[in-house]
Amino acid sequence: MKNTSHYIVNLDDKFHSTRNSVSLYRYWRQLHRQQRVFIIAVVLLCIFIYIGYRSHSTEKIVKLLPEYHRQEISKEKEAWQRKQIEQAQPIKVKVQKQIFSDPINERQIAVRDAMRHAWKAYRTYAWGYDELLPLSKVSSPWFGLGLTIVDSIDTLYIMNMTEEYNEAREWIEKSFDCDSNSADKFNSHFEITIRILGGLLSIYHLTADEIFLKRAIELGDRLLVNFNTPTGLPLAEINIKRKAASGYRWTSDSALSEVGTVQIEMRDLSRVSGDKKYEDAVDKASAVLHSQSKKDGLVPIFISPLTGRFSGGVVSFGARGDSYYEYLLKQWLQTGQQRPVFWEDWIECIEGVRKHLWRLAYPEKLYFVGELTGMSIFSPKMDHLACFLAGNMALGWYFQRNLTYLLDMAKDLTKTCYQLYAKQETGLSPEIAYFNTDPHLNGETITVRDNDAHNLLRPELIESLYYMYYLTDDKTYQDWGWEIFQSFEKYTRQTDGYSSINDVRHKDNVRPRDKMESFFLAETLKYLYLLFDKKNLFSFDQWLFNTEAHPLPIYKN
Repeated sequence: MKNTSHYIVNLDDKFHSTRNSVSLYRYWRQLHRQQRVFIIAVVLLCIFIYIGYRSHSTEKIVKLLPEYHRQEISKEKEAWQRKQIEQAQPIKVKVQKQIFSDPINERQIAVRDAMRHAWKAYRTYAWGYDELLPLSKVSSPWFGLGLTIVDSIDTLYIMNMTEEYNEAREWIEKSFDCDSNSADKFNSHFEITIRILGGLLSIYHLTADEIFLKRAIELGDRLLVNFNTPTGLPLAEINIKRKAASGYRWTSDSALSEVGTVQIEMRDLSRVSGDKKYEDAVDKASAVLHSQSKKDGLVPIFISPLTGRFSGGVVSFGARGDSYYEYLLKQWLQTGQQRPVFWEDWIECIEGVRKHLWRLAYPEKLYFVGELTGMSIFSPKMDHLACFLAGNMALGWYFQRNLTYLLDMAKDLTKTCYQLYAKQETGLSPEIAYFNTDPHLNGETITVRDNDAHNLLRPELIESLYYMYYLTDDKTYQDWGWEIFQSFEKYTRQTDGYSSINDVRHKDNVRPRDKMESFFLAETLKYLYLLFDKKNLFSFDQWLFNTEAHPLPIYKN
């Protein structure tokens, strides 16, 4: 302290001498100009050094804060953060077993007998394999995952076919194996999702049997690999055993339906497993689809998972496009109507249908849904697959009753799809039809070309009849369904099982194709059985069907 005081006194003598009565100001004025500049430079340098030091010190402190953050925050803040993390994770939903009774009328009994006939043939000649060739009486390989068993087990359960259900359950428990050599092949990611994952999830919801959830998680974990693309849109094919994804050999694009019809199943898997990763993957894919430019809600049937861009310019509610539009509405329902983007995209696409695809065919004045090529050129072609849209629009009307045009369009399209059946000698629909839109042309309203005359045992009209009956209480739709079922019995039933046919136009030469599709058991017979019940076994407020007719619950959020 002595030395410091002495230094201060000396400074006082030099710069502030009271003895000489020289003020600081006068002294400053007496200094030479160079001396004043030097002093100012020294002072400024000191200031800059001080500011730099303080800034550097503060920066170090800021960088250190995250490292010691946990030690510094209060217990209350820690508790709050834990709560946020917990809320970010989905809560595993509780599943309640559903009970179904035996058939209640002759029509339901007849449909269950058909299911038993189909199942017996598969059980005898193709057990454990994917599908049955009913004429050859051999199995047809595809996924290597027992497709017909998994795809139709919920139909067995709903029809109360206890013995058949139990043997199917046992196979899934003991023999369903994603690591089997039979699964070592590339197959459709979309088909595996809607048929096999959808089937496992559905039967889990109906029975609350944990073995089905276990198998669904095993499969879902492998399906995630397909979403590892720059856009998050899934690649078209997957090798389940190798956990490897691939595009098609002939194109890098995927079909619109393939990238837009996997969301319901994967989202449900997150809800029942409590693991958000499945839902996160499909939500990203949905966001990409939503963000793309559209023509009044309509988009081409091909899209690149690598760029997210559409290609081709063909717009269709038939093959490769259909279920993308179907799932817009159903995702809105699945999420408790809490995500309006799905409804907005769906209702926009319906407006696009009205503006660009909805036409009247002459002379019988039947409304139908055509297609676009090059995004602008209308084609009067309609796939049987597009008949799903009638039920889809009716379902949308059920939740928005003020939009009466939805029900009107649904009725008109259902009538047209029924005529696709009624006008053929066999009473069965062709795969594709063309319509006459010229009111001055005195030709047939509906034309079927040779290459389009086959019937694959498809469910789409039966699906729409199911919705139309329960939403309008008009028994006409039940009667139409019964007519079609009888035609299936007459022209597709074989000694063992059922077969798709090559020509619906000539009842004496239908030429069976030797293929019993798994969806005949999973969808067509299921929708027929539900159509003939006295009440709707799956309330539209509580359940929805995926595109393979597997019932899944509606959530509140």
